[in-house]
Amino acid sequence: MRNILLLQRSSPFNDSKGREALDMILAMAAVEHNISVLFSADAVYQLLPTQDHTDFKLKAYPRSFKLFTLYDIEQVYVCQQSLKQRGINAADLSIDVTVLDSNGIAELFARQHQVISS
Repeated sequence: MRNILLLQRSSPFNDSKGREALDMILAMAAVEHNISVLFSADAVYQLLPTQDHTDFKLKAYPRSFKLFTLYDIEQVYVCQQSLKQRGINAADLSIDVTVLDSNGIAELFARQHQVISS
């Protein structure tokens, strides 16, 4: 089994990268890979609670992050610096994550066989 880290860096508001990354995460977990996910930069906005807005045509895909437990994806991380820069508290996020500082992120990368950035 390979250790694969999916690095999310995209805002949920600009394009479909976040949704595409979610689909990839679930597909890789379904075929027995050891998947880790790291939300960094503007991707931390994907972790905020979402609401449907009729004037904003983005489907609220971040609700699907709750499926991670069904797919045995337990290694979900968020960059501490990214949260701090955006004024977001980890307690306000919609799912449970582990907050990592720069040293923790370096250790996470060192344990991976492959890193995919989106």
